[in-house]
Formats: sequence, structure tokens, C-alpha cells
Amino acid sequence: MSQTYQEESMDKKEIAEEEREKMLNAENTKHASIAPAPDVESEEQKPKKIPIGGIKMPGFCRTKSKESCKNDVAKPTESTDVESASVVIKENEQNALSTEKPIIPVKDSKEKEGRRGILNSIRIPLMSSVFSRRKKEVDTELGPTGTAGLASIETLDDGVSEKRPIVDEDGMETVRLDEEDELDSIKRPKHPLVIYLSTYRTHVSVSVATLLMLIGIIVIICIVCVGPRRISTKPLKNNKYIEAVTSCGLVQGILEDGAYAFRGIPYAMPPVGNRRWQPAESLSRIEHCWNGTYLAHNSSKNCWQRDMHNLIDGDEDCLYLDVFTPIVGYDFPLPVVVMIGAETLSGGSPGVMQPSAKLSHVRDIVFVRPNFRMGIFGFLAVEPLTRATHPPTSGNYGLSDIITALQWIQLNIENFGGNKSSVTLWGHRAGGTLATTLIGYRRAKSLFSKVWISSGSAIFPGRELNLSEDINRPFLDSIRCSDAACLKSKSAEDLMDAVPESWYVGTVGLPEMKEDSSIYMERRHEWLVLDGTILQEHVGEILSQDNLMIKVVMGTTAHAGTPLQYLSSNVTLNATQVENLVRESLLGIRGYTHEALRHYNATLKGLITMISDIRVVCPLLTLARMNTNIPFYVATQPRRQHLADPDSDAAAILGTYGAVTPEEKRHVSAMQQLFNHYVWHNEVVQADRSGAKRVLIVGQDALLAQSYSSCDFWINKNIVPKCGRVD
Repeated sequence: MSQTYQEESMDKKEIAEEEREKMLNAENTKHASIAPAPDVESEEQKPKKIPIGGIKMPGFCRTKSKESCKNDVAKPTESTDVESASVVIKENEQNALSTEKPIIPVKDSKEKEGRRGILNSIRIPLMSSVFSRRKKEVDTELGPTGTAGLASIETLDDGVSEKRPIVDEDGMETVRLDEEDELDSIKRPKHPLVIYLSTYRTHVSVSVATLLMLIGIIVIICIVCVGPRRISTKPLKNNKYIEAVTSCGLVQGILEDGAYAFRGIPYAMPPVGNRRWQPAESLSRIEHCWNGTYLAHNSSKNCWQRDMHNLIDGDEDCLYLDVFTPIVGYDFPLPVVVMIGAETLSGGSPGVMQPSAKLSHVRDIVFVRPNFRMGIFGFLAVEPLTRATHPPTSGNYGLSDIITALQWIQLNIENFGGNKSSVTLWGHRAGGTLATTLIGYRRAKSLFSKVWISSGSAIFPGRELNLSEDINRPFLDSIRCSDAACLKSKSAEDLMDAVPESWYVGTVGLPEMKEDSSIYMERRHEWLVLDGTILQEHVGEILSQDNLMIKVVMGTTAHAGTPLQYLSSNVTLNATQVENLVRESLLGIRGYTHEALRHYNATLKGLITMISDIRVVCPLLTLARMNTNIPFYVATQPRRQHLADPDSDAAAILGTYGAVTPEEKRHVSAMQQLFNHYVWHNEVVQADRSGAKRVLIVGQDALLAQSYSSCDFWINKNIVPKCGRVD
């Protein structure tokens, strides 16, 4: 069978050779009969001989070219050495076979070209621009087509415009390598992914350009519409004075320690003459204001008061306030702290609560400290004054002063660089009692957003107005007045002298036996009353509400109830003296002496701690427990190695603590961090959100505790809050 196959192959070769000879003979005869015209055109079309060294070898790429490799496009059919030698002869046959099409294997070249198209489509424009110059240099070498031309081994025909295939004896077509220039010019279909990426790139470019154009237009419109900005700080006069605007006119302050101090700005009408024992009246009428610029350089006098040392001083025309701000402008509103300070409701104001320009500059907080009426001028509730007022009421005039000052702040504080939406009411000691009371004011939310109460009282007014009027009748008998006109005609000094001694808070130690009497407790004098206008319900009922609108923080010091005679570090008591004091008090009468001394050491410091727990710390903790959202702190760090005195927490916050030891410095830092974070962010960062640990023990650091030592003992014995301090 193989022999038959070989014979057939030989027959096919002989037939092919015969046909080839016939074609050559016919071609030779044709060329012999036609004489070539010796013109310029035929000379240009004559094949040129070139040296072997000048041949562009097929199948190789130029290393500098950025074009695709010609070896990947198409490869001619392999032939024997004899067939390659006959290529020169067969070039003339291509003119006769013009109707036949070249057969080129392009399958592999299309796949490779598609892959190159994908890569070219994702090439970023920057790369194309960077290498464009080099590409032009390469194209100069390759010619106008941008590709490397391939030549036959012996000749390159530069003049033939039409190139035809050459058929060998096997019927196969031999393609000239120069035809690759034509193949590159053939338009191949693009890969769908190439088309998609190209379209996507175009759309993204258009979108980005449009977006940038819109942003530019918006910026231009904003610049045009906003107009000139307010300057962050107003210019100084004589490098010392600065002016601010109020609802009643310009006020001039002074530059101090890098901040600005405005002292003695009037915020209400003077409560003198017929306005004595009247609610504070704001400066709402133009005739009540001043002409020109008000010089707020010096502090005003305090309101009439009697302090813990029985010193009497003050003035009825006292409704002024001080403002300390680090900046006078509108660009960066700062939080505002309103400071209410007093040792008792009858005197000792402002006490330790005295801000400064330096403090404002360091904290970036606007501090405001208003004066308010105290004692007999601020809280007298008697029947003649109630009859002369419409609607009928009396008392709590000092609270009306603070409310009017808060209204002034809402109206004017933005002109002093403050944020009226971030006002913290900070009350210390008796001021803390007033601040706690104002939580019950029905319009409190519009005046301040949060309260910080330090060492206030936990006993609040619960009597009706008529009962308070009846208890205060001895004062009318002392001053010999039965109507409001008589009371208003008396001098301030006469009124201060007529105040019963029992109305002033003296030294408060351990609970006395009389405090166990219900009659005494019912007839005990209290400055604050339920007047029906400012206070309409007990503060405890408001604090116990779940939806408390005001944020509240309460706290005190470990020795906030220290009697005045024990504040000196020179006082000493031995164990026997301490035990006798406990035994003679209400605690001893009830038989709690031994239990009390087990909880506290029989030392002076132990006695002071016991008095403070019963009078201040534990009653306040009881008040804070009415609402799970009220954090409670106790400052325990002794100052000057003695006591955590009643003012030590406020002094630490204000920076007047006078810390010497590292422990004291850490305590000051801890208190300041608590307060500043609360003022700026409306929260106590260390507080337990679950409410399980309600107490922050602030020594050198702030530590959470579930309760405070010994408070549960006094609460269970019904000593607290019954015996809490009354301001």
C-alpha cells in the first residue's frame, strides 16, 4: 500500500513539473516577442540589486521600535533551498496571476494583536506623552508606515505598486516579505474589551472635566456671595482697650494677660427705691441705656451680704457682671461658663469663684460672673410684699437676678466671642444650691444647657409660700413695718441689723438633738421658697424625671462640711475629745457612737470626715441617685497635707489650688480634665454609662466606685439626708 502511495506522489510531482515547464515556456515566448521600451518608468520598476549586508532580515524586530514584532504577524510557507532560489524568477509571474488572493496565516497574529490592543487601551495618557518623542525617532527609521520592511534575500522591488502571489510547483503560493507593509494597513477588528475600556476612559475624562468645571463655578459663587469676613479680633485702642457691642450700647474692656476683661457691665435695672424686692428688670428700654461707650474697666461693688466672719458690706445697686474672654469676635464661638459663688445664701459671694483674663486665655473659655442679691434683699418672703406684687408672690429675688443675667448672656455673649448654645451654669457651695434650684425653672433649657454643682446643699424648698411668710413674721416685728411702703423706706443698714441671728448659718458640726424634732424642722428658717413663679415644684421631683432636659454633674470634697474652727492646721483633738463630741451629739443619743467610731478614726480628721459625710457628701449623693444620668464625684486629695477643704475642688479647676507636691499637681490636672471635657463635650468621659458605678473618686486620678464609704450606713440610720446642711 505504501508503494502505491509513493507512485501516486511521483505522478503528482511529474504533472506539476510539466505544468511548470509549460508556464515558463509560455512566459519566455511572451517576453521574447515584446521588446521592452527603454523609458524612465521601466527603469524605475526594474528590480534593484542590493548587498547582502543591506538586507532587512525577515522575522526579526528592531530593538528600538515600539511597534509589534513582524514575526508575530505572518510567516511565509517554508520551502526548500531550490524553491527559494526560484523566487526571483517567479516574481514576474505575479503580474499574470493578479486575480488570485494571497493566502496568509493570520490567526495567531490576530490573537496577539488583540492582546496588544488591550494593553494599549489601558495605557495612561501620561506614558504616551512621555514616550512620544522617542516613538517619533523610531518611526523616522522605520519609514512613514511605522513598520520594519522585510526584503527577499537578493532584491527589493521599490517600484511595483501591485504585488501578486507566486505559485510554486506544488500549487502553493509564496508571498513576498515586503507585503507585510500591506498587511499592517489592513484594518483588523478590535477586541470588545478594548472598545469598552476606550469608551470608559473617554467618558471618565469628560466626567472629571465637567466636575472640575462645576466645582470651580461653585467656589467662585461662594466667594462672591459670602463677601467680606468678620475679623476674628477687633482692633485695640492705644494697644490696651477693646470695644464690644451689647444690646444697650458699646462697652470698653481692657487687654490683660493675653485676653480681655470687661468688668462691671450692668445687666439689669438697679434694684433700689420702688424696685427693691422686685424681680430683676432687664435693660430693655433705650432710656435705661447709656450714651457713648461704657467703660467696663473696674469691678462693681457686691450686693449686701454678711459673711461667715459676720462682716457686713455691700450695695443695693449691684446688678453688674464681669466677662473674661480670650477673643472678641464671631469666627470661633467658645463655650461659656457662668459662675455662681457664695459661702451661704446670706453672704460670702463670690468667694473662691473669681475668674480672670489669664484663666480665660489658658482654657479658651468665656467666663461670666454676675452679682446677685443675697440675704434679706434677695430672699425675703413676707406677706406685705406678696400683697404689693401682681401676681401675688415674694421671695427668690436673687434667683430672678441670675435668670436675668442668663438672659443677658443669651442676647449679648456672641459679641464677646461666646457660644450662647453652650452655656454651663457652675454653682459652688451656696451658689451650687442656687444652680440646682434653677434646674426646676421651667424655661431653664433656653438659658443654659448643662450644670456643674460643687458642694451645694441637698435641702431644697418644699414649703408653700404662706407657710414661709408666717415663719418670717418676726422680721416684720423687728423692723416695725406692716406694709411694703414701710419696708422700702428703711435704709439698707437698718434692714441688715433687723435680721434675726437664727437666720444666719453659723458653725455646723455633728447633728444636734433638736434636729430630731419635727417641730424644729418645720419652723426652721429657709431662704428659698416655693414662690409659684420661679419655683413651682420641689427640685427632687424634677431631678427624678427620666427625660431631664439639662445635663447635670454633682460633686463635692471629702471635707466639704468642715466647721470653720477646724480649718486651721493648728487645731488638734485627741481621741477622748472626739469620742465625747460624738457621744453628746444626736448620734450618741441614738446609740451610734461605737459604730460611728468604727467607720471613722477617733482623730480630728476622722471627726471632720464624719461631719462632712452627714452634712454634705452623703446628702448630695442621695440627690444624685435620683437620676441614673447624673455623675457624682468626690475630691479626696488633701491640700497642704491637711484636708480636702470645701473650696479645694473649685480652686483646682480655677488653677488657684497652689499645688506643691506631685500628688497635688496630679489632682489639679485630674479635676481640670473632668471640668474642661464636660464644658467642651457635654459629658464626663470617665463616667460609667451603665450606672453601676456612680461615684468618681478624684484623688491623684479619677477612679470609678460603686458608692462612697459610710454613706449607706448613714442613709440606713435615717441620719441622711434629714440632717443635711441648709444654706
